Amino acid sequence: MPRDSRKVYATQRIQVVKLVHAPVDYVYAWCTDYRGDDWRVARPGTRPRFRVVSLSARRVVRIRLTNHGRTEPDIAVDLIRLEPPHRWHTDQIDEEELETVDYQVTRVGHATTRLEVRVTDRWVTPKFLSRAETARRVSGAWDRYVGMIESRHRSGLPARG
Repeated sequence: MPRDSRKVYATQRIQVVKLVHAPVDYVYAWCTDYRGDDWRVARPGTRPRFRVVSLSARRVVRIRLTNHGRTEPDIAVDLIRLEPPHRWHTDQIDEEELETVDYQVTRVGHATTRLEVRVTDRWVTPKFLSRAETARRVSGAWDRYVGMIESRHRSGLPARG
């Protein structure tokens, strides 16, 4: 952790928009189903562990531990504010960045949803990803998530659980 974690070395803003072939309520429910086994949807090879500390209808607090083969895992805290039925917000604090993410789902057809993700990363380390790499990672993660949502919806499974 940097000596003065208030120093911000870079700020990046990224917006990603995806179309999801599933109803808006289903997409919202899937995206806001925060649980301890969320590692299932993590980037391949990372296998983070999640611990949901607090869960209510409007707020979620969880801790993420990711071991990258080092003795000490990376730790992140997610503070999530749910604004049903179409918005939610996350503040993520970790050792390298302060990240805020605003999400919104909008119905665009009978079973099609527009998902908008707006990310602001504030890097508190001089070694940070380029904006292009950050955008690639965010978009790639949401491509995976959209595939999971659509597959689960097609199979008739509930969005939660």
